[in-house]
Amino acid sequence: MPGMNEAVKIHMDHMHDCLNHLVDDSLGVRFKFPDGVKPRRSDGKHIRAYAGGHKFSQLEDWAMDVCYHLAACCYGGDDMDQERIFVLHEFMDGEARNWFCRHVLHMNRDKPYWTFKEVLIELYNRFVNAAMMQEACEAFRTAVYDAQTGVQTFYDDLVGHAQNMAVYPDEFTIRETFLDGIPAEMHRALIHDDNLSPEVNTVTKFLAYAICYEQSAWTATHYDQRSSRRATGQHQPVKVGTFLAKHSKMEQNCNLR
Repeated sequence: MPGMNEAVKIHMDHMHDCLNHLVDDSLGVRFKFPDGVKPRRSDGKHIRAYAGGHKFSQLEDWAMDVCYHLAACCYGGDDMDQERIFVLHEFMDGEARNWFCRHVLHMNRDKPYWTFKEVLIELYNRFVNAAMMQEACEAFRTAVYDAQTGVQTFYDDLVGHAQNMAVYPDEFTIRETFLDGIPAEMHRALIHDDNLSPEVNTVTKFLAYAICYEQSAWTATHYDQRSSRRATGQHQPVKVGTFLAKHSKMEQNCNLR
């Protein structure tokens, strides 16, 4: 591609490699069931159709679902490449499906022969915006914790942004960004109370302890609010003397009847 920015080309080559490796890992060899085991057909209804999203993570997640579904259906191996292409349109919608029908299936298509890998790579070239890598980098650096959605969602957002970057950040970068984005009191608790160290412990361990801290904080807030309501008289307990007096009056009324 003449005049292409070098960073964009590196980004595209890296994403192409990711798609190629995905196909090799999942469909390189046909899955063979042991003798006497009846294969269970994989249900592809759960796979959300790809309509041509601009983010690489959308294409990658969809391709991963499709590839492992096809592998479970014994579509692995080089000799099944065309069969994989023929069923691929079942998992597409919108512009992606239109592109696939025009350029891969149509009788007057420009390219007469496609491989499964080439279809995935061309879907990337056609729909994924390489400029998204700059937005992904900025979103990764500026992501912050939201108390409404929780620390697990914050971590998942970081990973999602990382998947759209030209180069996937290393463990240290993800850990530092995670620690910078969580609240200061949570950060202090993980290091001072739980004795975790950014130089030693992984980001997944920090995440696990952060989830425990968050759940404990939510529980404490719940009971603090409950105690506060009791103190302000919203839930006043019935006094024993009042209860006995009412009960005695009810018995008297019953006896009069």
